[in-house]
Amino acid sequence: MGMRAESLSLLQALEARVGSVFADVETRSYQDGEYLVRQGHKPEGLLLMSSGLAQARWSGLEEGDGPVLGPGSVVGDVSYLLGGVASASVVVLERVEALLLPRQALDRVREDDPSLGLRIFEALAAINAQRLIDQTHGLQPLAASQREPQPALPSALAEALTRFKQSAAAFEADLRRSEPDPVLHRDLALAFSTLVRLTHQGFPPLSGATPAPEGPALRALRLELLPYLLLTRSAERMYRKPRGYAGDFLTIDWMYADEPGGTGALGVALDRCFLDQPAAQAVRNRRVLLLEELQRALSLTEHRPLRVTSLACGPAAEIFDILLQEPELAEQVEFTLVDVDQQALEHVEQRLAHHGLAGSVRLERRNLLHLCVGRQDLDLQPQHLIYSIGLIDYFDDRIVTRLQRWIHSCLAPGGRSILGNFHTSNPTRGLMDHLLDWRLIHRDEADMLRLAAAAGFADRQTSCRFEAAGVNLFAISVR
Repeated sequence: MGMRAESLSLLQALEARVGSVFADVETRSYQDGEYLVRQGHKPEGLLLMSSGLAQARWSGLEEGDGPVLGPGSVVGDVSYLLGGVASASVVVLERVEALLLPRQALDRVREDDPSLGLRIFEALAAINAQRLIDQTHGLQPLAASQREPQPALPSALAEALTRFKQSAAAFEADLRRSEPDPVLHRDLALAFSTLVRLTHQGFPPLSGATPAPEGPALRALRLELLPYLLLTRSAERMYRKPRGYAGDFLTIDWMYADEPGGTGALGVALDRCFLDQPAAQAVRNRRVLLLEELQRALSLTEHRPLRVTSLACGPAAEIFDILLQEPELAEQVEFTLVDVDQQALEHVEQRLAHHGLAGSVRLERRNLLHLCVGRQDLDLQPQHLIYSIGLIDYFDDRIVTRLQRWIHSCLAPGGRSILGNFHTSNPTRGLMDHLLDWRLIHRDEADMLRLAAAAGFADRQTSCRFEAAGVNLFAISVR
């Protein structure tokens, strides 16, 4: 989906022969409504999506119900693995740019180097295994016997769920009055927070990227609680993932705005409950942290303009904080904002124009995964600060190390990298992992220091700090 690393996994498998394969590579562009592959036809090869959105469709599936594919996705892999025609069509939703690895070039590599051919198949098998996990995660049981979730829940969680439902019912009943009862708002918020806390305690993850195993209790909780979450604006969008992943630019922008929305008064009230959770607080707090770090960067060098790049910039709210509230500081900085999502960049561009700031910031559309393996270019002068605050917790250590090496190569001597990651102590993680399917790789201080060292940052040149809620961890590394 939007933050998939499928193509990077394949490129890493091809690394030893990537030059010979890419001698035959083609860059392709597809417009809305075009097919990347057609069901029943044999694809030309493997397509590695660099940008845009597409949707898989196949016979018997209602239009619009298929999985959404985004930057980093590999298309045509199943038919290549099986040696036949495509079992599904993939239709472009938003203009797609992709790299085509021709079937003939891949076959030639496999014939010349059978061990490398095996790695290619292993990478494709791993990609499909992860897809299967993603698609089956959260499926609800349909049998009537499984629609009685309460007995499967631990007693404390069952009691908390009952209190929450009673609070929601009381809140809705209160809507008939002319004067809302503030006690009911408070009770609803407390009941929601209790459920979030107990979900986190009762269904912890097994490891960094591994969710807790499925079981009747977790399925029962989803069945009971999801209808309420889907009334909200923010949590509903995270669950639905219209841009292919949970934390897209608009979802994050809503968190920054801290203005609840949803279906009916109850939906708005529940969205308020969600926005008050520590994870959402942490997202808002990082704007303050970045302003502090930018001011610090200005004090560390006399070079002007200070060159600053934001990777996976999203709505870039922290940039507008500086442009609109700190104009004297903004005059000293040259900003480059990079994102793979064209809608995110258009959102920023429109807001810049609205405030009369068009052209004041450089906007670049790039797939960072392809950038860090050399399949895309970005012309940057040595940067004094490169940061990313909502990206690396989607990716495993191997990919993060590769990205950090690229960042290291782009920094001026003394330049700094700031990478944000949700900390392992995040108390909202149970809700994120198990109910919203917003599954991030949480890391602690030791993880962040280890990754920086693996990327080439010298010993003792990386420090860690938290935003005010203590949920988002930031590794600050100096070249």
